[in-house]
Amino acid sequence: MRILFVGATCFELYQLFENMRQEPDNRGPVFHYKWYNLDIDLIVTGLGTTFTTFFLTKALGRNQYDLVINAGIAGSFRDEISIGTVVNVKSEQFCDFGIEEADHIKTVFEAGFVDPNEFPFTDGKLINTTTFDHLDLTNVHGITGNISHGAAKSIARVQHHFDPDIESMEGAAVFYVCLFEKVPFLEIRAISNYVDIRDTTKWDIPTAIENLTDELFRFLRKFAHIRQIS
Repeated sequence: MRILFVGATCFELYQLFENMRQEPDNRGPVFHYKWYNLDIDLIVTGLGTTFTTFFLTKALGRNQYDLVINAGIAGSFRDEISIGTVVNVKSEQFCDFGIEEADHIKTVFEAGFVDPNEFPFTDGKLINTTTFDHLDLTNVHGITGNISHGAAKSIARVQHHFDPDIESMEGAAVFYVCLFEKVPFLEIRAISNYVDIRDTTKWDIPTAIENLTDELFRFLRKFAHIRQIS
């Protein structure tokens, strides 16, 4: 069983991989680890959709994986999804991919440049149909952009237009590549902050990373056990 983790930054996944056995000659950009009966690889792409698309596509071209997991922190648009909560992102949209007009932005679908139901899109969304019975997390809808929103006007715009639960800077890129490459995938995020007027003193990244790490190990333990008895 071979799993590829995709992370934007080292610090988001450091606690996870410091507990795994690193394979010899591990120089990257794809790093190799063993954890029980699982072969686990890691790529750290950097922030944003461009870097993520490039490095993930390269990794999938070099190796075959049974599962890709995009893991990291995210911002929540909803009070009921509190800081520290770990979620399973089941659908994604690119939120900064369109045309700006006088008082709003049209997506490329609304502008007629892309058919909203042209593969891999469904009504303009990227939808993950991969399921695991033992992944007991709240399912959410995410938006992905190359800017982390922190101004009232832009936050209101994306909320009105996309009605998102969370936001990240990489998720939709992972969906797009994996759907095209027909590789099963998950996007698992821990909430580090609310999407609001930017004030990092209200963020709690350490708790988000700790909870994310715990949930990922819980998932991997169950997955390794299933593989052992199957």
